[in-house]
Amino acid sequence: MVVKKGDVVKLTYTITDDKGKIINSSKKSKNGVVKIRLGVGQIIPGFENEIIGMEEGESKTFTLPPDKSFGEFDPLLVEKIPLKDLPNELNPELGKQIQIKLPNGMSSTGWIRLIEEDFVIVDMNPPLAGRVLTFKVQIVETGLDAEPVPNPFQFGLSCGDSCEHETN
Repeated sequence: MVVKKGDVVKLTYTITDDKGKIINSSKKSKNGVVKIRLGVGQIIPGFENEIIGMEEGESKTFTLPPDKSFGEFDPLLVEKIPLKDLPNELNPELGKQIQIKLPNGMSSTGWIRLIEEDFVIVDMNPPLAGRVLTFKVQIVETGLDAEPVPNPFQFGLSCGDSCEHETN
């Protein structure tokens, strides 16, 4: 069966950077596969567009530039924040993920990139923004029923343990 928008499929994937370093993989998921529904925003559009038209059992490798994956790096999403404005219980550590309250009252996730005596630099770009990524995918199963409450962000919230913003 040819995969189309609206279908629910199980697949395996590996994401590597432009140097071939593994960024993330379905091997970290339960049973080594992920179940997604196409056309509902669970995965980045570039990835979704590449797997539409594939068939069960088919494998494919493709590369996506930043504008087709997690977006370009936006320097406007990097903030210099005085240490006095951080919550008292927060112990700033390089690479630490923190929640930042924005002037409009909303919050955003960011990563501490630099710590100085009286301020920190926090990057609120998606962790994989600005990076060229290669995806190796195999469609394992098609024609499945959707999950009652799907994960709205199957890919994109984390890049595993190999991102520059995370410490080892």
